[in-house]
Amino acid sequence: MGKKTIKILLANDHILLLNGISSIFEKHAPHIKIIGEVENFIEVLNMLSHKKADILMIDDIMPFGDILTFLPIVKEQYPELKIIINSMCDNSVSHVKKTIEFVDGWVGFYSNEYEFIEAVETVYSGRHYFIKGFKKDV
Repeated sequence: MGKKTIKILLANDHILLLNGISSIFEKHAPHIKIIGEVENFIEVLNMLSHKKADILMIDDIMPFGDILTFLPIVKEQYPELKIIINSMCDNSVSHVKKTIEFVDGWVGFYSNEYEFIEAVETVYSGRHYFIKGFKKDV
């Protein structure tokens, strides 16, 4: 028996990253299915109203919104949704520090393919995942 399918909504305004992350899961983790790809905060809310995702993997800086305003709205509307931030910022950036209470995981743009897979599987199982060097209590 295979692993349970994990449904991911990818939100990133960098098309190359969207394609790369999708390729990682397709090639190395077929049990992780991308149910949608969006490029801004408005599209995230629209997609979530039509498709049920287990995890939202989201860039922290995208058009049409601010992550600090957006996350509380998503958590209120979709409390069971797990959220993984995918960012080029490290944990010293103030807006990243402020997102911690709303997210279940954090991976950097520079993370390798296995860290992306590990992040998804860890968060899906109910635990938190923060890449090495990231301190959740910052």
